[in-house]
This record gives sequence, structure tokens and C-alpha cells, in this order.
Amino acid sequence: MKNKKLLTLFPLLSFLCSTAQVPLDHIKFKQMYRLKNNTEIYVPLGNVAFADAIISFKEGEPKALKKYTNPKAALGEPDYKKYLDQSYVSIGCKGELIVAFTDNGFIDIDGPDLYFFEIGPSIEAFEIAISSDAKEWVTIGRVEGGASQIDIASAVEKEEEKKIYYYVKIKDLASFCSGPTAGADIDAVGTIGAVLKLNVKAHLLFDTDSHNLKSQALNKLNDFIDIIKKIPKAQIVIAGHTDSDASSRYNHNLGLNRAREVEKFLKFKLNPLGAYRFKSESYGEQKPVAPNDTPSNKQKNRRVEIIVLPHESFYKAP
Repeated sequence: MKNKKLLTLFPLLSFLCSTAQVPLDHIKFKQMYRLKNNTEIYVPLGNVAFADAIISFKEGEPKALKKYTNPKAALGEPDYKKYLDQSYVSIGCKGELIVAFTDNGFIDIDGPDLYFFEIGPSIEAFEIAISSDAKEWVTIGRVEGGASQIDIASAVEKEEEKKIYYYVKIKDLASFCSGPTAGADIDAVGTIGAVLKLNVKAHLLFDTDSHNLKSQALNKLNDFIDIIKKIPKAQIVIAGHTDSDASSRYNHNLGLNRAREVEKFLKFKLNPLGAYRFKSESYGEQKPVAPNDTPSNKQKNRRVEIIVLPHESFYKAP
């Protein structure tokens, strides 16, 4: 049963090879984005806060003209200039687009959590669903089109520890199905209630079967610290992941020890700079990002993830 679930997940993950992630040295938090009606929207996580990868794209009927159906046009920051400039994807009548966030996720905050830059001369409605794993989906509701925001609060479970979502499904509702760009025209999908996710391959931090940080690992972690300190109050969750070699107990312990070593270093560096709470956890071999069938795939699975959940004050517009 375990292997069956993994087989259904890996075809989705294969799309993540082509992403629009923002390089660390290009990250800009707290940005304003101008809409076509000249109003502006505040995005706390700035240029990191937009969808990075396409999971799937099912064109609707009737389809848009082929030159307007590149799903990658929906990734990254909004770049729409004028109608028919191909800076967006038209998903067709009742079409469906699933996007992923790989260097960020989103949570339920007070007010809107997601923003959709839907453009063009017509305003096409679409339905939104969200997921933490691209398998179980929560339907959020209808968005009327145009530059639109949505609050996920009414649909998600209230938990003391907020659930992080990484996937958004957009389904056109056939409100306008004619012309060269049939269906909703999506320029960008942004997270307002965004959390930062930093990934580092384990071999850059540790020797094989070791949880002692290598000397060269400190440069990589210092790069992360330069970014994290721009969020001066946050909870930081460090998660260790391994491949499936060795026993599950061994892998869990290795992942946890590695997470704790990273936590120790981050605490030492960050505590003088802000107000941070830390948590270390291990998933061992339970959340692979590739099949454990080749040395290169196993290396992808051996990783440490650092998730930064900003304090609610970070989300308030200046």
C-alpha cells in the first residue's frame, strides 16, 4: 500500500523539475504589485510568494488558441502588460490548472490568503481548491475573476498548529467560453498568508550517516540566515528527511539529529537578531521527493527543510 501511494505521487512531482523559484540573492519581501486598474496589492513575502511549478494542465473545451495555452506563463510574479501579449495562460472552458509552491507555502491568516491575477477584457469565474500534498483537496469556493483574493478560513480546519498548503487547483466555471482566449486567463497566483520554505541537500551539510555539520555547511546556512533575519519574529521548523536505506527507526533518528544540529546553529545565529521559536522534527524516509531507486534520486531525498512561519504582524500592510 505504501508503494502504491508513492507511485501516484511521483508523476506529479516530476513536473517540479521546471520551476520559477527565486534565487536567494534576489528575494525581496514586502512588495506592492500594481493591478491593471492602477490599484495596488501588498504581498508580504514579495517575489517569493508566487507559484513556482506546474503540476498538471487540462485544457477545457472550447480551447484557447494554442499560443495562449502555455501553463508556465502562470508562474512567478505577475507580468501582464496588455491583452493578447502571451504573458498568461488561458485554460479553456471548464479547463483545470494545478500549480505548486516550492520555496513557500501558505496558511490561514486573518483576511485574504491567496490572490489571483486573472486578466483580459472578460472577467471569467473559476473554482479554487487547495492541498498540502496534491492528493487530498479542500474546495474553497468560487472566485469571480479579475484581480481576485480569497480567504480560505471558512473551508479549512481550525487547528492550534496551522496547516501549510502547497498546491492550488483552478477550475474554469464556463462563464465566458468564446474568443481566442477562452476560459479564465491566469497571469499569476500569489500567497498572501505565505510562509518561507528553504531546502538544502543533506550532503551539503553532513557526511554520510553523520549529523555533525561540515565546515562548508556554515556558508550555506549563513546564506539562509541573511534571508530569515528579514522576518524578525517567526516560528522556525526544521525537518530532516532521508532516503529509504537502513531501517525506518534509524532513518527517523538520523533525520531528527540532523534537524537538531541545524536548529542549534540557527539559534546561535538568529536569537540575537530577533524573536524566534524553534522546532525540530524528522520524517525520515516518509516524504520522498523521488523514488529511492538510484543514487541521484536518493540524494534528492536526503535533505533538510527549514520552514519560516512569520508572526501575524509580518502580514500587516505598511
